[in-house]
Amino acid sequence: LALAISHELGSRVPFCPMVGSEVYSTEVKKTEILMENFRRAIGLRIRELKEIYEGEVTELTPVEAPSTLQGYGKAISQVIIGLKTTKGVKQLKLDPQIYESIQKEKIQVGDVIYLEQNSGSVKRVGRCDVYATDYDLEAEEYVPLPKGAVHKKKEVVQDVTLHDLDVANAKPQGGSDVISML
Repeated sequence: LALAISHELGSRVPFCPMVGSEVYSTEVKKTEILMENFRRAIGLRIRELKEIYEGEVTELTPVEAPSTLQGYGKAISQVIIGLKTTKGVKQLKLDPQIYESIQKEKIQVGDVIYLEQNSGSVKRVGRCDVYATDYDLEAEEYVPLPKGAVHKKKEVVQDVTLHDLDVANAKPQGGSDVISML
C-alpha cells in the first residue's frame, strides 16, 4: 500500500522502503538505521535564482600578457568570449581561471555553453544544430540555438534529501560542499 502511494505521489517525493532484518542487525544500532532512513525520506526542494550567460560560442580568444615569472614566456591575462542567441550577441571578458575550465570542457567555436555569473562555472550543453550534418551516427549532441537574451536570470530547482546533504558534507570535493553536489 505504501509503495503504491509513493508511486502515485511521483518520483520527486522520496520513499525509502525498509526490511525488518535491516533494522535488527548486530553491527549497527537500531536507532542509527532508523535515523538514516528518516533522513533519506525527508526531501528538500532548493530554489535558486542564478544569473547566467547562455549561447553559441562565436569567438574564443585568450589574451596573453608577459609573464611575471622572470620575464620568460607569456601568461593568459584574460579571455574574450563571444556568445550568440536568437535575440542578441554579447562579448565577455573573463578571468583566466575560467579559461582553464573551458579547456577542460573542450569547448570550441560553435558549441552551446552555459556560464554561471556568480560561480564562474562553465558547462558545455552541446554543439549548435547549425553545424549538424546528415550522418546517421555521430558522437556530437546537437542542440538548438538558445532563445532570448544572452544574459538571463534562471530559476534552478533541485530536489535533495537530508541524506544527500549528509553525504555531500561528509566527503568534501573542493569548493562549497552542498553546491558541488548540485
